This record gives sequence, C-alpha cells and structure tokens, in this order.
Amino acid sequence: MSPPFTETSQGFPIPTKENDNPDRRHPLYVGDWKKSIPYIDEDIALDDLDEPHMKRKIAILRNHPEIEKLYGHDISTIPITIFAAAAQIAASYVFGQILIDWNWTMVLYCYVFGASLTQLYGVIIHEATHCLAAPTRFQNRIVGLIANLALPFPIAMSFRRYHLEHHTFQGVIGLDPDLPLDWEKKLIRGNGFLKFLWLNIYPVMYVVRGLMMQRNPQFWEYVNWAFTITVDLLVYYFCV
Repeated sequence: MSPPFTETSQGFPIPTKENDNPDRRHPLYVGDWKKSIPYIDEDIALDDLDEPHMKRKIAILRNHPEIEKLYGHDISTIPITIFAAAAQIAASYVFGQILIDWNWTMVLYCYVFGASLTQLYGVIIHEATHCLAAPTRFQNRIVGLIANLALPFPIAMSFRRYHLEHHTFQGVIGLDPDLPLDWEKKLIRGNGFLKFLWLNIYPVMYVVRGLMMQRNPQFWEYVNWAFTITVDLLVYYFCV
C-alpha cells in the first residue's frame, strides 16, 4: 500500500489520493471561505483553515512544472515606473504653472490618467516588494521609491515591510498586519459604507497598524519618509 502522503522536492507533503486529503479545498485550494455580510455580521469572518498559498503553489507546479520558467523579474517594469512617475510630476508642473486656468482639463486628466497612474504605482510597489521589478533587493527598493515619487505619502517601504509580514503570518491575529485591529472592527461594525471609506484609506492603515502594534520604523522607512517629504516640497516649490 502506498503512503497517503508523498514529499515534493521542497519537502512539503502532498496527498497521493484525493480522499486522503483532510483539506476540503483540495485540489485547487480555493473556494468556500466564510464571508462577513454588511449590515448582517458585525465582525470579520473567522476560519480555522490554514493559509493556502504554499499548498496552491505546490499543487500548480505538480501539474504544470513549466510555470517555473516564468519565474523572475520583468525588465519592462523599470522604464514603466520612470515614465509613470515623470508623467505625474510633469502634469503637476503643466497645470500648476502653464495651464493654470484649464480647470476642466485638469479634472479630466486627474480622473482618466492621474487615477490610472496612481493605481499603477500600487501595482509596481507590490511587485517591487516581491523583488519582481529588478534583479536585486536594493534595486527593487529603489523602484519602490520611484513609484512613490508622485504619491504624497511615504508608503512604499512600509508596505514592503508589512506586506511581507502578511505573507509570513497570514491569518495570525496580532501578527498579520492585513487583519483589522479591534478598534477598526468596532468602528466598522458591519457597516458597508464605513467599510467602503475604510478601504479607500487602506494603504495608510499599514502604517497606522504598525504604530498601533508598537513596531519601530526600520531604516528604509526613514529613507522613504525623507525621500517623499523632499519630493513633496520640491513639487510644491516648482509646480504650485
């Protein structure tokens, strides 16, 4: 009789038969997590299942090992980052010093282009966090800072720190910075509108949670603050 579990090259157990797996999410490890319904549930949904990332990775690679050939960084990320940051700073100069009476044009630019580029910064900062934007860790940090150029708040390095902690301690109350703190849950209380507002300031909550959890800022967070404040002052001086 074959054993119910075998080990992959990484040393993680994988069931040999579907019925041998106690995890109901097998084989895809997606699906039926509990949900918190606005105006019905006053607390976040809790589940006793472990985080699925590693299991999903192993299951996917077992059936599609060719995916490993796609691993690595995307060389197009750096020029895209530079272009996107430069476009926003150039726009602030154009509408602050040249087209100062073109109010509707500025509103249209902000809604169509500015908002899209701002969303792009979030994606780039996330990719740089996982070292997928450049070959080295240091270079990825620089890419994150460049993506933070046109954002008024220093979020890149704090996001990097807390997002990696989220992957390390996913779902662990008190350690996973993606989980709301007690005061956040009491503030929202299942209210859909308050949750909508809360999601709109969610990037800032990474920093707030770090302070509330009494975690001291790290070196690169200080660098991010100094860098962003300096850029903000320069933009204000030259573009406003």
